[in-house]
Amino acid sequence: MSDLYSYGMIVGAVVVVAILLYVMDRRGKDQPIDMSDATKVGGGAAVLTSGVLYALGGTEAAEPVISAVQDMFTGKPSF
Repeated sequence: MSDLYSYGMIVGAVVVVAILLYVMDRRGKDQPIDMSDATKVGGGAAVLTSGVLYALGGTEAAEPVISAVQDMFTGKPSF
């Protein structure tokens, strides 16, 4: 599970940096900051980073997520 948390931290850091770069670019050009555009930039950065980490990470990082999702949809209560 620690790999999963590490990947989450990496994705979060990339999203924060991407949004900060967007804000700095807009302020440098004296243009208004559009929150929907900032959300799109952050979402795109998250999807791209997640895809790269999944491709490079191997199957051991995806195992806990796959089992958790399968448990949600099989109807086995875990509480």
